[in-house]
Amino acid sequence: MTDADITTPPSHEAYRLPPELDLAAAESLAAALRALLPDGPIRVDGGAVERAMTPCLQVLAAAAATARARGIVFRLEHPSAAMVDAIEDLGLGKALEGDR
Repeated sequence: MTDADITTPPSHEAYRLPPELDLAAAESLAAALRALLPDGPIRVDGGAVERAMTPCLQVLAAAAATARARGIVFRLEHPSAAMVDAIEDLGLGKALEGDR
């Protein structure tokens, strides 16, 4: 995964997560989510995720907490089965539950 694989979408679109959320993707993911914070709300589409590892899920949980602390809606949309399993395995369900 390279920095070019993770790009920040226009503010009205959901940010689409790549298929591989591995250690190599964590730094780029964090940068992309930081870039979205000023424009909130943040919508993250997890439908394409085939593998989700701890560092990226921690980045997502931290981004969700930061957004909520600033009064910005954070919503994880359409998480894949692999992503849901990884979130549950790590006990991050509440952190990534999403705002309604």
